[in-house]
Amino acid sequence: MAGEKKEVAKTSEYTTAISQWSNELTGLVSRDFEACGVQFDEYSKQCAMAAMTNIFQLVKDSDKIKDLNNLDSSNLREIVGRVASLKLNANAVPREVYFQLRTKKAGENYIQVVEMGIEGDGNDALLRNFGEDVDMVYPCWLVKEGDDFTYPRHRGVEITPPEWTEKGESSKVIRVVYPVKLKNGTFQYLIAERDSVKTNLFAHIRNNLMNETFGIITGKKSNGKDRTRYDATSEEKEKITEKKEEIYEALRNCETVEDMISCKEARPYISAAWLDTSESMIVRKMRNNAIRKFPKNFNALGSRSLMKMDETYQQVQEDIQENANSEDFIDADGVEITDAEPTPESETVKAPF
Repeated sequence: MAGEKKEVAKTSEYTTAISQWSNELTGLVSRDFEACGVQFDEYSKQCAMAAMTNIFQLVKDSDKIKDLNNLDSSNLREIVGRVASLKLNANAVPREVYFQLRTKKAGENYIQVVEMGIEGDGNDALLRNFGEDVDMVYPCWLVKEGDDFTYPRHRGVEITPPEWTEKGESSKVIRVVYPVKLKNGTFQYLIAERDSVKTNLFAHIRNNLMNETFGIITGKKSNGKDRTRYDATSEEKEKITEKKEEIYEALRNCETVEDMISCKEARPYISAAWLDTSESMIVRKMRNNAIRKFPKNFNALGSRSLMKMDETYQQVQEDIQENANSEDFIDADGVEITDAEPTPESETVKAPF
Protein backbone atom coordinates (compact mmCIF):
# COMPACT_ATOMS: atom_id res chain seq x y z
CA MET A 1 0.00 0.00 0.00
CA ALA A 2 2.81 2.37 0.93
CA GLY A 3 4.51 1.59 -2.38
CA GLU A 4 1.33 2.38 -4.31
CA LYS A 5 0.93 5.72 -2.52
CA LYS A 6 4.54 6.60 -3.28
CA GLU A 7 4.03 5.78 -6.97
CA VAL A 8 0.83 7.86 -7.13
CA ALA A 9 2.61 10.79 -5.48
CA LYS A 10 5.51 10.48 -7.94
CA THR A 11 3.12 10.42 -10.92
CA SER A 12 1.23 13.44 -9.56
CA GLU A 13 4.48 15.36 -9.08
CA TYR A 14 5.57 14.47 -12.63
CA THR A 15 2.25 15.63 -14.11
CA THR A 16 2.30 18.89 -12.13
CA ALA A 17 5.91 19.61 -13.10
CA ILE A 18 5.39 19.11 -16.80
CA SER A 19 2.18 21.17 -16.75
CA GLN A 20 3.87 24.11 -15.03
CA TRP A 21 6.90 23.99 -17.29
CA SER A 22 4.82 23.60 -20.46
CA ASN A 23 2.58 26.49 -19.47
CA GLU A 24 5.59 28.72 -18.87
CA LEU A 25 7.18 27.90 -22.25
CA THR A 26 3.93 28.22 -24.19
CA GLY A 27 3.54 31.60 -22.50
CA LEU A 28 6.78 32.71 -24.14
CA VAL A 29 5.61 31.31 -27.48
CA SER A 30 2.38 33.26 -27.08
CA ARG A 31 4.44 36.44 -26.72
CA ASP A 32 6.35 35.54 -29.92
CA PHE A 33 3.02 35.25 -31.74
CA GLU A 34 1.87 38.59 -30.36
CA ALA A 35 5.13 40.26 -31.41
CA CYS A 36 4.52 39.09 -34.99
CA GLY A 37 0.87 40.15 -34.94
CA VAL A 38 -0.36 36.55 -35.19
CA GLN A 39 -3.21 35.21 -33.07
CA PHE A 40 -2.25 32.44 -30.66
CA ASP A 41 -5.59 30.64 -30.83
CA GLU A 42 -6.81 27.74 -28.71
CA TYR A 43 -5.79 25.03 -31.19
CA SER A 44 -2.28 26.48 -31.57
CA LYS A 45 -1.98 26.38 -27.78
CA GLN A 46 -3.19 22.78 -27.77
CA CYS A 47 -0.55 21.85 -30.35
CA ALA A 48 2.14 23.61 -28.32
CA MET A 49 1.16 21.75 -25.15
CA ALA A 50 1.13 18.41 -26.99
CA ALA A 51 4.60 19.16 -28.35
CA MET A 52 5.95 19.94 -24.90
CA THR A 53 4.54 16.70 -23.46
CA ASN A 54 6.15 14.65 -26.22
CA ILE A 55 9.49 16.46 -25.99
CA PHE A 56 9.45 16.06 -22.22
CA GLN A 57 9.01 12.29 -22.58
CA LEU A 58 11.62 12.11 -25.37
CA VAL A 59 14.25 13.70 -23.14
CA LYS A 60 13.26 11.63 -20.13
CA ASP A 61 13.65 8.40 -22.12
CA SER A 62 16.93 9.44 -23.76
CA ASP A 63 20.18 7.71 -22.81
CA LYS A 64 22.21 10.82 -23.70
CA ILE A 65 20.32 13.48 -21.81
CA LYS A 66 17.93 13.32 -18.87
CA ASP A 67 17.46 17.00 -18.09
CA LEU A 68 15.73 19.57 -20.27
CA ASN A 69 18.01 22.20 -18.72
CA ASN A 70 20.80 20.67 -20.82
CA LEU A 71 18.97 21.56 -24.03
CA ASP A 72 19.32 24.83 -25.93
CA SER A 73 16.32 26.74 -24.55
CA SER A 74 16.07 29.05 -27.56
CA ASN A 75 15.93 26.01 -29.84
CA LEU A 76 13.22 24.47 -27.68
CA ARG A 77 11.19 27.66 -27.78
CA GLU A 78 11.58 27.84 -31.55
CA ILE A 79 10.48 24.22 -32.05
CA VAL A 80 7.34 24.66 -29.95
CA GLY A 81 6.64 27.89 -31.83
CA ARG A 82 6.94 26.06 -35.16
CA VAL A 83 4.48 23.38 -34.09
CA ALA A 84 2.00 25.99 -32.85
CA SER A 85 2.30 28.19 -35.95
CA LEU A 86 1.80 25.22 -38.30
CA LYS A 87 -1.01 23.78 -36.11
CA LEU A 88 0.50 20.30 -36.04
CA ASN A 89 -0.72 18.00 -33.28
CA ALA A 90 1.76 15.48 -31.85
CA ASN A 91 -1.12 13.70 -30.06
CA ALA A 92 -3.22 13.22 -33.19
CA VAL A 93 -3.82 9.68 -34.44
CA PRO A 94 -2.23 9.14 -36.93
CA ARG A 95 0.51 11.43 -35.65
CA GLU A 96 1.17 14.68 -37.52
CA VAL A 97 4.58 15.62 -36.12
CA TYR A 98 7.48 13.88 -34.39
CA PHE A 99 10.57 14.96 -32.44
CA GLN A 100 14.12 13.72 -32.14
CA LEU A 101 17.35 14.77 -30.46
CA ARG A 102 20.42 15.80 -32.41
CA THR A 103 23.94 16.69 -31.36
CA LYS A 104 25.00 20.09 -32.68
CA LYS A 105 28.23 22.09 -32.43
CA ALA A 106 27.97 25.33 -30.44
CA GLY A 107 31.27 27.18 -30.31
CA GLU A 108 33.82 24.77 -28.86
CA ASN A 109 31.16 22.50 -27.37
CA TYR A 110 28.50 20.10 -28.56
CA ILE A 111 24.94 20.42 -27.32
CA GLN A 112 21.71 18.48 -27.68
CA VAL A 113 18.95 20.20 -29.65
CA VAL A 114 15.43 19.11 -30.51
CA GLU A 115 14.44 18.65 -34.13
CA MET A 116 10.92 18.18 -35.46
CA GLY A 117 9.69 16.41 -38.55
CA ILE A 118 6.30 16.29 -40.23
CA GLU A 119 4.60 12.92 -40.56
CA GLY A 120 2.55 12.09 -43.66
CA ASP A 121 -0.70 13.06 -41.97
CA GLY A 122 0.89 16.31 -40.85
CA ASN A 123 1.23 17.33 -44.47
CA ASP A 124 -2.44 16.52 -44.94
CA ALA A 125 -3.19 18.85 -42.03
CA LEU A 126 -1.10 21.63 -43.59
CA LEU A 127 -3.00 21.27 -46.85
CA ARG A 128 -6.39 21.31 -45.06
CA ASN A 129 -5.55 24.25 -42.81
CA PHE A 130 -3.50 26.44 -45.14
CA GLY A 131 -4.13 25.27 -48.71
CA GLU A 132 -5.21 28.16 -50.95
CA ASP A 133 -9.01 27.97 -51.48
CA VAL A 134 -9.07 24.35 -50.26
CA ASP A 135 -12.49 23.10 -49.19
CA MET A 136 -11.71 19.43 -48.58
CA VAL A 137 -8.76 17.05 -48.84
CA TYR A 138 -9.80 13.49 -49.64
CA PRO A 139 -7.76 10.46 -48.48
CA CYS A 140 -4.77 9.99 -50.74
CA TRP A 141 -4.64 7.13 -53.25
CA LEU A 142 -1.68 4.79 -52.92
CA VAL A 143 -1.27 3.47 -56.45
CA LYS A 144 0.75 0.26 -56.41
CA GLU A 145 2.78 -1.57 -58.99
CA GLY A 146 0.44 -3.53 -61.27
CA ASP A 147 -2.59 -1.28 -60.65
CA ASP A 148 -4.31 0.34 -63.62
CA PHE A 149 -3.97 4.13 -63.52
CA THR A 150 -4.99 6.80 -66.00
CA TYR A 151 -3.66 10.32 -65.53
CA PRO A 152 -6.04 13.30 -65.50
CA ARG A 153 -6.64 14.99 -68.85
CA HIS A 154 -6.83 18.74 -69.35
CA ARG A 155 -9.14 20.38 -71.89
CA GLY A 156 -8.91 24.12 -71.47
CA VAL A 157 -9.80 24.78 -67.84
CA GLU A 158 -11.69 21.49 -67.56
CA ILE A 159 -10.07 18.44 -66.02
CA THR A 160 -11.04 14.84 -66.66
CA PRO A 161 -10.47 13.00 -63.34
CA PRO A 162 -7.81 10.29 -63.12
CA GLU A 163 -8.92 6.66 -62.92
CA TRP A 164 -7.46 4.03 -60.64
CA THR A 165 -8.19 0.33 -60.48
CA GLU A 166 -6.58 -1.62 -57.66
CA LYS A 167 -5.25 -5.04 -58.63
CA GLY A 168 -3.56 -6.13 -55.39
CA GLU A 169 -0.58 -7.56 -57.28
CA SER A 170 2.09 -5.75 -55.25
CA SER A 171 2.67 -3.80 -52.04
CA LYS A 172 5.11 -1.43 -53.77
CA VAL A 173 3.61 2.08 -54.04
CA ILE A 174 4.67 3.75 -57.29
CA ARG A 175 2.70 7.01 -56.98
CA VAL A 176 0.38 8.88 -54.63
CA VAL A 177 -2.61 10.98 -55.64
CA TYR A 178 -4.41 13.56 -53.49
CA PRO A 179 -7.90 14.53 -54.72
CA VAL A 180 -8.50 18.09 -53.46
CA LYS A 181 -11.84 19.88 -53.67
CA LEU A 182 -11.60 23.66 -53.95
CA LYS A 183 -14.10 26.18 -52.61
CA ASN A 184 -15.41 26.89 -56.11
CA GLY A 185 -16.43 23.23 -56.45
CA THR A 186 -13.64 22.18 -58.83
CA PHE A 187 -11.06 19.49 -58.13
CA GLN A 188 -7.28 19.36 -58.26
CA TYR A 189 -5.29 16.11 -58.29
CA LEU A 190 -1.88 16.33 -56.64
CA ILE A 191 0.38 13.54 -57.88
CA ALA A 192 3.92 12.47 -56.94
CA GLU A 193 5.90 9.60 -58.42
CA ARG A 194 8.22 7.18 -56.66
CA ASP A 195 11.18 8.43 -58.70
CA SER A 196 10.80 11.90 -57.12
CA VAL A 197 12.01 10.46 -53.80
CA LYS A 198 15.53 10.13 -55.20
CA THR A 199 15.97 13.87 -54.65
CA ASN A 200 14.78 13.57 -51.04
CA LEU A 201 17.16 10.72 -50.28
CA PHE A 202 20.08 12.52 -51.91
CA ALA A 203 19.43 15.56 -49.69
CA HIS A 204 19.16 13.30 -46.63
CA ILE A 205 22.52 11.66 -47.33
CA ARG A 206 24.17 14.99 -48.08
CA ASN A 207 22.93 16.35 -44.77
CA ASN A 208 24.26 13.30 -42.89
CA LEU A 209 27.65 13.80 -44.56
CA MET A 210 27.90 17.39 -43.37
CA ASN A 211 30.15 16.63 -40.40
CA GLU A 212 31.81 13.54 -41.87
CA THR A 213 35.61 13.74 -42.12
CA PHE A 214 36.31 10.09 -43.11
CA GLY A 215 39.13 9.91 -40.57
CA ILE A 216 41.13 12.48 -42.53
CA ILE A 217 41.19 15.00 -39.67
CA THR A 218 43.17 13.65 -36.74
CA GLY A 219 44.95 14.98 -33.68
CA LYS A 220 43.86 17.44 -31.04
CA LYS A 221 43.63 21.20 -30.68
CA SER A 222 45.66 23.23 -28.20
CA ASN A 223 42.84 22.92 -25.66
CA GLY A 224 43.07 19.14 -25.79
CA LYS A 225 39.85 18.58 -27.71
CA ASP A 226 39.67 16.57 -30.93
CA ARG A 227 39.93 18.49 -34.17
CA THR A 228 36.70 18.70 -36.23
CA ARG A 229 35.83 19.72 -39.77
CA TYR A 230 35.88 23.33 -38.62
CA ASP A 231 39.61 22.96 -37.92
CA ALA A 232 40.47 21.34 -41.26
CA THR A 233 43.32 22.67 -43.37
CA SER A 234 42.79 23.47 -47.04
CA GLU A 235 44.41 20.18 -48.01
CA GLU A 236 42.20 18.23 -45.59
CA LYS A 237 39.06 19.99 -46.84
CA GLU A 238 39.98 19.10 -50.40
CA LYS A 239 40.38 15.41 -49.51
CA ILE A 240 37.05 15.39 -47.65
CA THR A 241 35.33 17.04 -50.61
CA GLU A 242 36.77 14.42 -52.96
CA LYS A 243 35.44 11.59 -50.75
CA LYS A 244 31.99 13.17 -50.65
CA GLU A 245 31.96 13.62 -54.41
CA GLU A 246 32.73 9.92 -54.85
CA ILE A 247 29.61 9.11 -52.83
CA TYR A 248 27.49 11.67 -54.68
CA GLU A 249 28.64 10.30 -58.04
CA ALA A 250 27.74 6.76 -56.96
CA LEU A 251 24.27 8.00 -56.02
CA ARG A 252 23.82 9.83 -59.32
CA ASN A 253 24.51 6.56 -61.14
CA CYS A 254 21.67 4.80 -59.29
CA GLU A 255 18.58 4.28 -61.45
CA THR A 256 16.03 3.86 -58.64
CA VAL A 257 15.58 4.93 -55.05
CA GLU A 258 16.04 1.26 -54.07
CA ASP A 259 19.43 1.31 -55.78
CA MET A 260 20.35 4.40 -53.78
CA ILE A 261 19.38 2.72 -50.49
CA SER A 262 21.49 -0.31 -51.45
CA CYS A 263 24.46 1.79 -52.63
CA LYS A 264 27.43 0.52 -50.62
CA GLU A 265 29.24 3.87 -50.73
CA ALA A 266 26.25 5.77 -49.35
CA ARG A 267 24.62 3.17 -47.10
CA PRO A 268 26.70 4.04 -43.97
CA TYR A 269 25.27 7.57 -44.15
CA ILE A 270 21.62 6.58 -44.50
CA SER A 271 19.65 6.67 -41.25
CA ALA A 272 17.89 3.64 -39.80
CA ALA A 273 14.42 4.90 -40.73
CA TRP A 274 15.32 4.67 -44.42
CA LEU A 275 17.06 1.31 -44.06
CA ASP A 276 14.64 -0.48 -41.72
CA THR A 277 11.32 0.89 -43.00
CA SER A 278 12.27 1.99 -46.48
CA GLU A 279 8.83 1.53 -48.07
CA SER A 280 7.03 3.64 -45.44
CA MET A 281 9.71 6.34 -45.76
CA ILE A 282 9.38 6.38 -49.55
CA VAL A 283 5.60 6.69 -49.30
CA ARG A 284 5.92 9.49 -46.72
CA LYS A 285 8.27 11.42 -49.00
CA MET A 286 5.97 10.92 -52.00
CA ARG A 287 3.08 12.31 -49.96
CA ASN A 288 5.23 15.27 -48.95
CA ASN A 289 6.27 15.91 -52.54
CA ALA A 290 2.69 15.80 -53.81
CA ILE A 291 1.38 18.27 -51.25
CA ARG A 292 4.36 20.61 -51.40
CA LYS A 293 3.40 21.67 -54.93
CA PHE A 294 0.10 23.17 -53.84
CA PRO A 295 0.09 26.90 -52.89
CA LYS A 296 -0.58 27.64 -49.24
CA ASN A 297 -1.42 30.78 -47.30
CA PHE A 298 0.67 30.81 -44.13
CA ASN A 299 0.96 33.59 -41.62
CA ALA A 300 4.43 35.10 -41.09
CA LEU A 301 5.37 32.60 -38.39
CA GLY A 302 4.07 29.58 -40.28
CA SER A 303 5.87 30.49 -43.49
CA ARG A 304 9.17 30.96 -41.69
CA SER A 305 8.70 27.76 -39.71
CA LEU A 306 8.14 25.64 -42.80
CA MET A 307 11.08 27.21 -44.62
CA LYS A 308 13.47 26.42 -41.77
CA MET A 309 12.42 22.76 -41.87
CA ASP A 310 13.22 22.37 -45.55
CA GLU A 311 16.22 20.09 -46.18
CA THR A 312 17.64 22.33 -48.89
CA TYR A 313 17.34 25.39 -46.67
CA GLN A 314 19.11 23.58 -43.83
CA GLN A 315 21.91 22.57 -46.18
CA VAL A 316 22.33 26.17 -47.36
CA GLN A 317 22.48 27.44 -43.77
CA GLU A 318 25.12 24.85 -42.85
CA ASP A 319 27.17 25.95 -45.87
CA ILE A 320 26.82 29.59 -44.88
CA GLN A 321 27.97 28.81 -41.34
CA GLU A 322 30.96 26.80 -42.55
CA ASN A 323 32.05 29.52 -44.98
CA ALA A 324 31.09 32.50 -42.83
CA ASN A 325 34.68 33.70 -42.41
CA SER A 326 35.97 32.81 -45.84
CA GLU A 327 33.69 34.10 -48.60
CA ASP A 328 30.16 35.30 -49.33
CA PHE A 329 27.68 32.56 -50.14
CA ILE A 330 25.68 33.43 -53.25
CA ASP A 331 22.65 31.53 -54.47
CA ALA A 332 21.94 30.49 -58.05
CA ASP A 333 20.30 33.81 -58.89
CA GLY A 334 23.25 35.83 -57.66
CA VAL A 335 21.48 37.04 -54.52
CA GLU A 336 23.30 36.86 -51.23
CA ILE A 337 21.51 34.52 -48.83
CA THR A 338 21.11 35.61 -45.23
CA ASP A 339 19.26 34.14 -42.28
CA ALA A 340 16.57 36.68 -41.43
CA GLU A 341 15.38 34.72 -38.40
CA PRO A 342 15.31 37.10 -35.41
CA THR A 343 17.16 35.95 -32.32
CA PRO A 344 14.68 34.90 -29.62
CA GLU A 345 14.77 36.75 -26.32
CA SER A 346 17.34 35.29 -23.95
CA GLU A 347 14.78 34.10 -21.43
CA THR A 348 15.10 30.55 -20.20
CA VAL A 349 12.68 28.23 -18.52
CA LYS A 350 13.77 26.10 -15.58
CA ALA A 351 13.05 22.45 -16.33
CA PRO A 352 11.12 20.49 -13.72
CA PHE A 353 13.68 17.68 -13.39
